[in-house]
Amino acid sequence: MARGRLSILFPEEIERIHTISIRILEKIGIVVKSEIVSKMLLDAGAVWSPNGKRLLLPEHMVKSALANAPKSILLAGRNDAKDMRIPSSKLYASTGGEGVYVKDLVRGTTRPSTLSDLRDVARIVESLPQIDYLWGLVGALDVPDKLKTTMETKTALQYCNKHWQGGSLSAEEAKRDIDLAAIVVGGHKELARRPIISAVECPLSPLTFEKGLVEAQVTYAKAGVPVVAMVANMAGLTSPVTLSGTVTQTNAENLASLVISQTAKPGSPWIYSSDSVPADLRTGSIDYGAFEAPLMRAASGEMGRYYGLPVMCAGLGIEESSLSLSSVREGVPIMLSQALVPSDLGSGFGGIDQASGASFEQILVDAWIWEVAREIAREFDTDEDAIAFDTIREASEDMSFLTKKHTITRFRKESLVTSKPAAVITGRQEKAERGTLVREAQKEVERILAKEPTMVVPKDIAKEMDEYVSKIK
Repeated sequence: MARGRLSILFPEEIERIHTISIRILEKIGIVVKSEIVSKMLLDAGAVWSPNGKRLLLPEHMVKSALANAPKSILLAGRNDAKDMRIPSSKLYASTGGEGVYVKDLVRGTTRPSTLSDLRDVARIVESLPQIDYLWGLVGALDVPDKLKTTMETKTALQYCNKHWQGGSLSAEEAKRDIDLAAIVVGGHKELARRPIISAVECPLSPLTFEKGLVEAQVTYAKAGVPVVAMVANMAGLTSPVTLSGTVTQTNAENLASLVISQTAKPGSPWIYSSDSVPADLRTGSIDYGAFEAPLMRAASGEMGRYYGLPVMCAGLGIEESSLSLSSVREGVPIMLSQALVPSDLGSGFGGIDQASGASFEQILVDAWIWEVAREIAREFDTDEDAIAFDTIREASEDMSFLTKKHTITRFRKESLVTSKPAAVITGRQEKAERGTLVREAQKEVERILAKEPTMVVPKDIAKEMDEYVSKIK
């Protein structure tokens, strides 16, 4: 099978990045701001740096972690139809995370995000077949800090049947997430067998693991909940300004995270991840729209593939570019390079302003465009029947391929323009008013949210979840 994908690293470059990543971990090491996790790593073979401030990870720890890490994992939905088994030939898509305000793209109004906004995001995601799993697009800023992530997980699980990708800021928060998910599936053993949640637990660049995040990671690992090691370097600010330098540091940070998870529990599910992109050195902000961003993501995806691990490196969505679009077709070229990143998971739908905010209309626009753009990465047959020697011979006599059985039976799969007219980059322009697509999206959002919010869990399960949260002090 042939498949569209970005590939920018030669084999010798992949080997060089791996070798230098090992050198980084052995010679520079990592900062772990948790005594518990530091002791765990020391007991497993890590050593202190000469100044006693950093943990050096010898190569044998990395090799052991790579050997123990599962090469295929399940991200379960509430039923088999919503399961995601990765690695996969499909790139599974999700909303972004985590914005702190909601913007109405049609009216231009902005307000802080709330728990009810997350509930509505869950309802929208539940209704859209283009979106495979739910990540917390917005934060519940109206909830006390000590309950924020717990209430977000409870709400997501109560209003969406798709896999929930959350995360916690402490071991205690992680335990609550695990307990809530266990209530839904019928126990902690069943959760480990079919994890309906996963957790994004980010290293802090450069080469640092914050106390709460790393202790949460260990808690999830011990429970069999998949951990996503989302490294979010900003090239030139928190990592080298060069693409290769950032990819190498990102790789080293991923390997360090893998060592932590596999030391906590060998065989625990873990996902190689990068959200690293260039920084805008004029403003000091992240730049998800940079030309080099998909190349940086692709290189990280190739490193994850090199190790045979599940990968989450694709960034999806077109942000405020939607405001100028009159049709889905106009947005497809923006998303094509995103679809070609070698990755099993991608996120970003609904994000605006470099993911600092969110828009319900944007979720719809991104999903509609993705439905077309993702086809560029579909598989193409390359067997002898597909190559069509006999058809070429026949057509060489009558000078026509149009009437051949090979053409008639295969054209819909090979060329999408018949079934999806938006699957073109140039030519056949349609006239429409700028902003039409966002206005159409707003109507669809209003239609979805006009329905009474309905939980997807049985009443007794919802009650048990509510009672669990009510006991938190």
